[in-house]
Amino acid sequence: MSPTAFKDQQELLRSTLNNSYDLCEIIRSSRRVGGATPKLDALQNALNSTKRNLQYTWDQFRSALGSRFELGDTIARSSFDNAIRNFQAIQSKLSSVAYGHERNGGFQTLLFQLQTLESEVTTIFSSLKYRLEITPKEEKPKPILKKTRTDEATINIKKLDSYIEHLKNSWTEASLDGEIYYVNVFDETKKQWEKPNNAFIKSLPKSEKPKRKPTWEKELEKERERQKEREREREKERERDERRRRADPWRHLDGW
Repeated sequence: MSPTAFKDQQELLRSTLNNSYDLCEIIRSSRRVGGATPKLDALQNALNSTKRNLQYTWDQFRSALGSRFELGDTIARSSFDNAIRNFQAIQSKLSSVAYGHERNGGFQTLLFQLQTLESEVTTIFSSLKYRLEITPKEEKPKPILKKTRTDEATINIKKLDSYIEHLKNSWTEASLDGEIYYVNVFDETKKQWEKPNNAFIKSLPKSEKPKRKPTWEKELEKERERQKEREREREKERERDERRRRADPWRHLDGW
């Protein structure tokens, strides 16, 4: 198990809250719910507030308990996993509204669920802190020093060359941003995206295989890129107006 298993869950929760906030922006910009949106506004503000509150509580307990809090325990990780799934259900509902799969927002109900979940996660953090404080730290066993061997072994040159050639033709799978690439065993600086032909390849464990992003995440990324592009166009237009104003300052005076 990862020594930061509980911390990884916290990072997933923060990402879920950020995505839910962005989906509220998409709902508003696409006018899926008509004109005034006080319930949507309240939900979006609560998402931002929940993220800040839970991050503050996390930082306080992490500072007090160190790496043991990042690992958590079985009770905390199980409860946190259930809470995260409920947060993701809120995100899924907002995604359906944002992309026109549902017309009924139900923002008031989502707000109530969000507030309940925030309280649950705060309790999970507090309960874990209490259990760790009353449990003594485990003492690490002292390493047993092994006597170094002084005998040497010889190997046939041909066998050595064959072994080196085998290493040069051996690769291991790795992943980056959801994509698999390959690292050479003999020279770890040698990396490539294409799968080597006629080579020995050590595959990633199934649990570490990159997963395909759901459609709503791809659409969300596209929307973010479109918003950035629109902002760049507005900035260029402002720069062109400023250059025209400087080139002809009399043009903006009254009476001309």
